[in-house]
Amino acid sequence: MLKIFWDNDNIAFIGNQVNATEHSHCVLQMFLSFDEPLQVTIDGERIIGKCIIVNKNVRHVFSCDNKIRMSVLLEPSSNFAKELIKKIDGNYLIYNNGIERIQQKAAALMRTDNRQLYTEFIQDFAEYLGVKRNSEVLDERITALLETLQNCDCYDHTIKNFANSVCLSSSRLSHLFREQIGVPLKSYILFHQLEKAFTALLNGANITDAAMLAGFDSPSHFAATVKKWMGMPVSASIKNSEFLKVFI
Repeated sequence: MLKIFWDNDNIAFIGNQVNATEHSHCVLQMFLSFDEPLQVTIDGERIIGKCIIVNKNVRHVFSCDNKIRMSVLLEPSSNFAKELIKKIDGNYLIYNNGIERIQQKAAALMRTDNRQLYTEFIQDFAEYLGVKRNSEVLDERITALLETLQNCDCYDHTIKNFANSVCLSSSRLSHLFREQIGVPLKSYILFHQLEKAFTALLNGANITDAAMLAGFDSPSHFAATVKKWMGMPVSASIKNSEFLKVFI
C-alpha cells in the first residue's frame, strides 16, 4: 500500500513501494525512515541517515528496500522549501538527532485517513527542521501567477500565455520568477502540470484523460515526465495507492 497526502505546498508518499531510479527535479525532496537509517544515493554518493533532504536539481536514487518509508516533495515557491534551501550547503542535509518523535508521528499516518493529523505532522516536522511555513512577500505579479496556477482550469501552459495574464513579456516574467522563486518558470509549470494530472487521477480519471486535462501533448509525454521527475512509472505511482487530498 502506498499512501499519498496531497497538500498545498507538499506531496507526501508513505509506504514500502517508494522506489525511484536516478532522477532530478526543481523541488526539494525529504526522505524519512520510521526506524533504522535509510539510504539515498545522491550524485553518485551513498548517503545514510534517518532524515535526508535532497536539494533541488540534484540527481538521486532511492529504494525503500521493502520497508515503510516517507518521501515528501516540497513545492519550490513555498516558504518551507525556501527556508530549507538556505540551510543546505551543497547537495543535501542529514538529520539524525532527536527525530524519534517525528518518526513516530509519520508512522501513525500510515494507519489513519485523518487529514488534520497530516497537517499537524507537517507543522511539527517544519518546527523540528527549524523552518517556518508562512509565506514571504512576493512581487504582486508573481503572486498573481501562483494563484492562477493553483486555480488553473486552462489547457495552454505556455510561458507566453501566463505572461500575458500578468501583463509582462515572456522573458521578463521568466527572469522575475527565477529571481523570486529560485527555479526556472518552465520547470515550475511542468511541476504544476504533474500536480494537475495527479489530482485528476485522485478524482478517478484514467491516465489518458488525466494527461490531456493537464495539458500534456499525449499520455506518453505525461508518462515520460513522471519517470524523469519521480524516477518511477505512472503505474507504480498509482498502483495500490490511496490518495488523500489535504487542502480545501
